[in-house]
Amino acid sequence: IPLLYETGGEKFCDRVVVVACSPKVQLSRLRKRTSVTSAEAKQMIGSQMLLEEKIRRADHVVWNNGDRTSLMEQARFLVASWQGQTWMKK
Repeated sequence: IPLLYETGGEKFCDRVVVVACSPKVQLSRLRKRTSVTSAEAKQMIGSQMLLEEKIRRADHVVWNNGDRTSLMEQARFLVASWQGQTWMKK
């Protein structure tokens, strides 16, 4: 969910997974997706909560600097680690 922490939406979630990537990858993907200038993309990224803070607050972090196969492997590992666990926060 975009801007989950910025809008206080995490209080409605039992767990939060932050999908993170390097600043270089983030900038490249944003520019490709939105066709904005580098300066505009940096401004958009700068208006969000720092990645370090999102990671600190997250229950889990998945790194997405690579391809979809790598992302899927991490997602499968994360889901497997949840097998048999309760989803309710204590």
